[in-house]
Amino acid sequence: MNDYDIIVVGMATTGSYFARKMAEKGYRVLVIDKLPEEKVGCKYDIVHMLKSDFDRFGLPKPEKGDDFAFEFTGGITYSAFGNYPKEGYGTTVGMHLHNYTLHLNRWAAEAGVSLSYETEFNGILWRKDKIAGVKIHRNGKAETLTASLVVDASGIPSVVREKLPASSFVENFVIKPEEMFYVILHYVKYKNKEDFVKVSRGWLYYKTWEAPEADPEGAILGIGAIRSYAEGEKIYKEFIGSIQLPEYENKYVEKGRTPFRRAPYSFVDENFLVLGDAACVNKPYNGEGITASMIHCDIAVRVIDELLKANKPLTVANMWPINKSYYSGLGKIYAGMRATLVGAIATNKKENEYFFKKDIIFSAKSFANMGDDLPIKYSGGELFVMIMKIVWGIMTFKLRFKTIKSLLNGMKSGDKISALYDRYPETTEGFAVWKEEADKLWKSSGSIADVKYD
Repeated sequence: MNDYDIIVVGMATTGSYFARKMAEKGYRVLVIDKLPEEKVGCKYDIVHMLKSDFDRFGLPKPEKGDDFAFEFTGGITYSAFGNYPKEGYGTTVGMHLHNYTLHLNRWAAEAGVSLSYETEFNGILWRKDKIAGVKIHRNGKAETLTASLVVDASGIPSVVREKLPASSFVENFVIKPEEMFYVILHYVKYKNKEDFVKVSRGWLYYKTWEAPEADPEGAILGIGAIRSYAEGEKIYKEFIGSIQLPEYENKYVEKGRTPFRRAPYSFVDENFLVLGDAACVNKPYNGEGITASMIHCDIAVRVIDELLKANKPLTVANMWPINKSYYSGLGKIYAGMRATLVGAIATNKKENEYFFKKDIIFSAKSFANMGDDLPIKYSGGELFVMIMKIVWGIMTFKLRFKTIKSLLNGMKSGDKISALYDRYPETTEGFAVWKEEADKLWKSSGSIADVKYD
């Protein structure tokens, strides 16, 4: 059978999750991936998820001895010199990504989803200027598959979205090297028992963290950097030269990338939907995209199910509520955070230390709100106290005027962009005007790739 209700391109966590949720509604769903089964979900060995998210999204629990690696409760974030800890809470589960991805694949198949590994997307099938399916290559043969909806969940390559015409509501941009977050994971083994890792620790200035891994004597020392892996290695060397770490030996290194740019202004077009990394849907403060994408998926499942059950076509206009619902909720929060971070991270070490010490931006409340996907808002009293601390910092030469200017500009840009996304148009009619204003605001907010550290 080559006729489906939904074809999903990409069999990692997002594609499997969306496919399962749609199959639960009774639809014929096919998921394809160019990789063989043994290579799907191999970007990293270990990934972390909050334990509460398994129940929140109705996910299968990781199985001990297979995809489950470990769990821990709590975390601490430090200043540039390793001081003024801000504690975090919640229990985190560590999983073997490849094994858990296969677990999700099987979970999707149990609901009736058809899976096709080693199947390469070769192009979009068009009928009367509308998407009608996909062209693929598998088992040495070219095939044509039809569907009411084609979903791009192919990750950074965005193999379907990039093939859309310029006239599409969904932008066909290529995710550029400077629009990615480069992650390097150093798997290490600590030599002394008293140093074994019980919780995660992070040093925001260096975008570096220490977390447990499957080996109880080991740890993951991770670094995330904009621009390149070389930049990440440079910052990592500075980090280990500035922060006293336990004595350890290196085991191996993993590298991976995640998008770090604004999402497309529309996720939908005629018979088309983009999700996950292909849609640049992830958390701005740490790049995590698994559960961020699932929130987006749940919105899409609800809207598409209602349309199909009402025998309504999957047009841009009919699927527009996916855009509106996401951008009026979580999307505006992430957009505001992304713009704010451009100004908030442009500090030197001493300024970062002062910000942590005085709870300016980098406070326990801020970290808690980001972790719970809540906007960072301050009362009038909190803002007054913060301003007084900033003034004192300038008077005592602990802060520079250019740093404060950057911070205030970032907060201003974040507020403006968040407010604009809150006014995302109800229909396609107001989209062109809204998009023009969004382009201007994003251009004026600058890019985190342009931030200079000194």
